[in-house]
Amino acid sequence: MSKIINEYKRRKRKDNNKLYLFKNGNFYIFIGDDVNTINELMVLKKTKFSNEYDKCGFPISKIDDYKRVFSNLKLNVEIIDDVNYDPIKDLNNIDLKALSKNELIDLINDIKDYYE
Repeated sequence: MSKIINEYKRRKRKDNNKLYLFKNGNFYIFIGDDVNTINELMVLKKTKFSNEYDKCGFPISKIDDYKRVFSNLKLNVEIIDDVNYDPIKDLNNIDLKALSKNELIDLINDIKDYYE
């Protein structure tokens, strides 16, 4: 669970306007603030994901149907099928000197979230 939460927080820092849909077992789920946003437009059953986060979603077998709905509603939904982000491994591929202060802060937050 924490991998999905950490990835959600990381992605929201980078683009808060997108809705992030995560594959979680046999379901695709929205978490966090995206739950409330999506439920203003369509009704998906809302339940607890963690102490701090709610979730809502649908079976993976229905993804094509929901993609059509997202498209018809002109929603900016990014589908994440695999959560394998490791900020420490990514450090080898990053030119730290080329990053802005905000990008460095984001990277530090990514590392912090990863180890929480």
